[in-house]
Amino acid sequence: MTPANHLSRKWLWSFVLLVLAVLFHLYFIVSAWRQPVMLYGDAYYYDHSATVLNALHLYSYWSWGPAAQVTPGYPLFLALIYRFASLFSQSHQVGMHMAQTVQHLLSVVTVILVYRLMRFRLPRWASFIGGLLWLLYPPVIYANNQLLTENLYIPCLLAFTFAFLTAIRDQTRWQFALAGFWLAVTTLVRPSVMPLVAAPLLLLFDRAVRAYWRHWLGEVAAYVGVFVIAMLPWWIRNAVVMHQLILTDLDSANPLLYGSDPNFEKDTSLSSGLSLEQQKQLAIHRIEIGFHTHPILYLKWYTLDKIGLLFGTPWYNSTLAKHAGLLTRATFAYAHAHILWVVIGAVGLLMSAWLPYLRWIAALTLFLIAVQLPFIPINRYAYPIMPFFFLGVGVVLYGLQQLWLRRGGAVPSSQGT
Repeated sequence: MTPANHLSRKWLWSFVLLVLAVLFHLYFIVSAWRQPVMLYGDAYYYDHSATVLNALHLYSYWSWGPAAQVTPGYPLFLALIYRFASLFSQSHQVGMHMAQTVQHLLSVVTVILVYRLMRFRLPRWASFIGGLLWLLYPPVIYANNQLLTENLYIPCLLAFTFAFLTAIRDQTRWQFALAGFWLAVTTLVRPSVMPLVAAPLLLLFDRAVRAYWRHWLGEVAAYVGVFVIAMLPWWIRNAVVMHQLILTDLDSANPLLYGSDPNFEKDTSLSSGLSLEQQKQLAIHRIEIGFHTHPILYLKWYTLDKIGLLFGTPWYNSTLAKHAGLLTRATFAYAHAHILWVVIGAVGLLMSAWLPYLRWIAALTLFLIAVQLPFIPINRYAYPIMPFFFLGVGVVLYGLQQLWLRRGGAVPSSQGT
């Protein structure tokens, strides 16, 4: 096989997946433009923040004054799209529809990123199936039609993961710098990933790295240095405008407080009349008292119960419309096969602990789950972790293929074609 033929074959699967993803999302883009964009909950505040940013050049959230309740990544993303849309129409609906369109196109990118992440270790066919399952996962469409951070957070998180794995593979300083940049961008969209700035320290578990740790100092410095540089504008803004050091945001107090109520049995208005700082203090107090007086109950709540609530149901329509058509019913049924992908994907991620490169994704998935456990457990927060579960599904399929080859007397391959 000539190098040109090998190259064309290498990228053929990616191209086919890209075409399918573009056509699939174009259908839903057209469908979304046919109905008005409705804003609920957090989406209303993100829209407000973006609108104020464009009108007054002021970063706010649920007020008309300066704020730091949330990191600025997603409101700035919306503001830029609204500004671009205003060149063609002054209708705010047009701006919001344009945002939906961009979110769908970003989802096309996530499909390719899922495929490329799986290709670090898995054959093309297994990677293709994993990418295709993520493409067809109905909550993706449900999410893209809403103006919420998940639609920007997922492509940024996958881009960081890809950049970090590439840095580990190539061991070049600029690759580590690129990974640090993507971590900063992801942090500015959703701050829970900020502790991953310490991720290179995990390389010390590798005996070869420990032996040549001085060689890695430059790479780690590039990773951390670019992260800090990219975060500096946000930190400086907070110091100047908010008169305090705010590394990420101030909005974690409320979900932390509601996450301290086992099974939501006691009080549905815990935060009434309390400032963000008071909510945080009350949350910590409730957690300390809970673990002291009912340790088993709280341990179960902060582990098994919350994991069950996070992953037990898909972030999707909870009920099917009475007169839903065949396609809608099929989509609804596939969305509620969610628990199947969670179980198989979890098995695959456990198997990934023994696979080069993919073990990093397994560790990342565990970290992303762990950082959600202190907070209120709603399935929307588990949705961004699902791409990694589809990667786990691909690992299981590949493992089954290798087992079948062994049973048939064939020689299993380390990586298929």
